[in-house]
Amino acid sequence: MTRRSPVQRPLVLLFLAGILGSGASGFAQDRAPRDAADALTLLSRSFGRASQSAKDSVVHIRVAGMKVDEARLRRDVRAREELRQKLLELRGFLGDNANENANENAGGEEQLTEEDVEELVDMLQRLASQMPPASGSGIIFDSAGFILTNHHVVDNRAEIRVVLPDKRELEATLVGSDAKTDLAVIRIEASGLKPLPFADSSKVEVGDFVLAVGSPFGLTHSVTHGIVSAVGRSRVPGIDIDYQDFIQTDAAINPGNSGGPLLNLRGEVVGVNCAIATSSGYNAGVAFTIPSNRAQNIARQLRQSGAVARGWMGIAMDELDDADRGVFEVPSGRGVLVRSVFENSPADKAGLDVEDVMIAVNGTQVASVDQIRGLIAEISPGETVKIEVVRDRQRRDVSLLLDRQPDDIRTFDRVNASRSTRGIPRLGLQVRTLRPGTPAFDVNERGVLVLAARDVEDFENYPLVVGCNGKPVGTVGELQKALEPVKAGEKVRLQVLNPRGDRKLVELTAAAD
Repeated sequence: MTRRSPVQRPLVLLFLAGILGSGASGFAQDRAPRDAADALTLLSRSFGRASQSAKDSVVHIRVAGMKVDEARLRRDVRAREELRQKLLELRGFLGDNANENANENAGGEEQLTEEDVEELVDMLQRLASQMPPASGSGIIFDSAGFILTNHHVVDNRAEIRVVLPDKRELEATLVGSDAKTDLAVIRIEASGLKPLPFADSSKVEVGDFVLAVGSPFGLTHSVTHGIVSAVGRSRVPGIDIDYQDFIQTDAAINPGNSGGPLLNLRGEVVGVNCAIATSSGYNAGVAFTIPSNRAQNIARQLRQSGAVARGWMGIAMDELDDADRGVFEVPSGRGVLVRSVFENSPADKAGLDVEDVMIAVNGTQVASVDQIRGLIAEISPGETVKIEVVRDRQRRDVSLLLDRQPDDIRTFDRVNASRSTRGIPRLGLQVRTLRPGTPAFDVNERGVLVLAARDVEDFENYPLVVGCNGKPVGTVGELQKALEPVKAGEKVRLQVLNPRGDRKLVELTAAAD
């Protein structure tokens, strides 16, 4: 759908004026500069109106000191002391050189007393209170005093103060903060607050004019302009935010802009400014902003409960390249592979399987792991999603009831059981389709990789199944199809391959379904 803006017609006139200027009448030549000036004036006024609409809704945030959890601090100090004593105990079992290292790492033999611990805690508290002040920006999104900003602006700060556009300076309380999206909500007690409207960030396009508003270097209500350079930007080096999917802009964004809005020319928030790519620490024309749709969702949850509840399927995923898509027969440019499924997870209960290729979530086409992670995370636990998958080259829908994402998802992934293979129970095999580029095999080789077997010696050196009863096999689905006419107790001849390309036949007896 073509989108029009108020500046399109004058810009067209400007373009035509340039063409007519070379051979048209003197009237056209005289009019061209006026049309150009009118177009530029209208564009300039659009910038002005957008920035004026935000002047009462963007605040300056000052922070100082650092919060200290005394009980936790004492636990940490005591835990380190226990570790130090254990290092000292090792000296009797180590050689001379290691003895020296143990002494050095342990920091001496004398054990810390409770008085020493309290002294250390007191010193760390003093250091925390001397944390240098910093500043950022924020967006009033509710007249009841709720302000949206970045997590990194207010995280662990002992004091948060807000300076309003009318110069009132007020103490703020932290309502909730979310490190995974770098968003936070704070609140002030004040009247006469004007919320800033939010736009639908899914409508933002590369090339759109945008304005960044904030307090760079403490200079309140500074406005810079630029265009949208990219959308859906993820995995940006050096930015430690789990859920990215940024809007990238060349509008000048500097320290102090964090938490301020990126506006469209209607004065609506399309993003919350959060990071820059730079080697100097200052603007280099590459800045990143959190899309307004995500920001609104997180702000709503933080305001309501002080925390964020994310949907979770319970799978690990892989990106696909064009060669993978050819093997699994997935539409070009689409699809994310299910690499493993956690036991008793929502995906496991719904029947989502290893090697399913997800191509849509609730009707939205998907092409990357980050995109699916973001989509699922923004759906509330307890809701049902429809996942369209390609399984064994056939499309099907899987309805999945989302659970709540574990707080420490990385630890969960490490310590909980999952399955990363597909079972062929009739042959006692655990297998996976060979993906192009798998180490040890030719990039063009196709087949089914045996990862576990009842009779493991049959596949120890020949792990790739390339044929079954005389039929070529390139995927797990093809192997299953080749087994369909086989009755229980009948022999199955598998043609297997080793990484050197040598082949042999393995004969197995089929079990009942």
